[in-house]
Amino acid sequence: MKRFVPYLPAAVSAFALAAFVAAFVCEYRSFKEAVIGWAMGDLSARSELAAATLAGALETDDYRRMREFGAMCADDGLRLVVRSKAGGLVYDTDPKGTAELFWRGSESGNHVVAVGIPVETVLRPFKRAAAGFVLSALAGTAGVLLFFFVTYRQRVRIRELSRLEKFRRDFIADVSHEIKTPLTGIIGAAELLEDASSLPSDCLKDASAMIRRESVRLNALVQNILSLSRLERGGEGGFDFAEADLGELAGESVGRLRPLAEKNAMTLDLAVRDDCVIDCDAAQISRAIDNLVANAICHSESKSVTVEVFRKGKYAVVAVEDHGKGIPESHRERIFERFHRVDPSRSDRTGGSGLGLAIVRGIAKLHGGEVRLESVKPSGCRFSLELPRS
Repeated sequence: MKRFVPYLPAAVSAFALAAFVAAFVCEYRSFKEAVIGWAMGDLSARSELAAATLAGALETDDYRRMREFGAMCADDGLRLVVRSKAGGLVYDTDPKGTAELFWRGSESGNHVVAVGIPVETVLRPFKRAAAGFVLSALAGTAGVLLFFFVTYRQRVRIRELSRLEKFRRDFIADVSHEIKTPLTGIIGAAELLEDASSLPSDCLKDASAMIRRESVRLNALVQNILSLSRLERGGEGGFDFAEADLGELAGESVGRLRPLAEKNAMTLDLAVRDDCVIDCDAAQISRAIDNLVANAICHSESKSVTVEVFRKGKYAVVAVEDHGKGIPESHRERIFERFHRVDPSRSDRTGGSGLGLAIVRGIAKLHGGEVRLESVKPSGCRFSLELPRS
């Protein structure tokens, strides 16, 4: 039941609007029928009066009297027609009339006296009143839609606040978890060093190395969090934009990370297919490329990684492709989220914080571009950083 509560305002608005439209249509039709019914009743009375008035004239064939009465009817906007019961026309005030009429007739001896009134004349007051009906309907509809709009905005705001609150809780929990791991190592090593006199030199070196390693890991985590926060502030971060060659930036990243690739028994190749000049913060773009390449080296379990730079329409693209184990389908939609890891145990071993791809996405958005993930056959994946060309 709770899951339907957020949709209650919309349901109430839709029901109110449907009820209002139905009431308006019914009232509109009822009013029109009432106007036509009044007109037909009036015509019936007029036709009976005309039959009684012309009874003597019809018996004596007094056409002058018929013309006088017909002129009176014409002055009132009515059409008078007299026919014999055999069907012959005796008198018509407008034999060439083409206007659509409402008719009523009454018998008078061997004749039928009919009186007609133009439909336009009958519906003229209705149309005037209908304008008020329509304005009222529009006002009522606007009120219902305004109610729906206000409640919808409130619902969106509440949902956004709930999402932000959930994000805040999850972020604090994730950061706490990430900080706890290196701190545990540092504290454990520090406790060993407190009793340094009774420890062999090898243990002392291991403890010192652990403190250094976990301190570096903790510092990297803090720097990544600060960088991500800076990226999310966008223009408030004081970024330095200037024209730069994407191929050169990619070459610098490959040069920095080739030793890491060799350490992991992996080849790292660069292919610059087009000249790609972009307006960017070169330091941030270099960091994004570094993150993509390092991610492929440390987590793909591939034998080779290829970095390509090329043009794609109005975009300059740097693509990092590997032929490793790939990323499972269940992780693809969340791969760019903060602290999301495909294999947490491997990330713990390699020291990854789970923020690298989130930072890449932030840098892409900062430059008006985007980062995409594609599968590679038979295995592996391809990350493409697309940035607007100058």
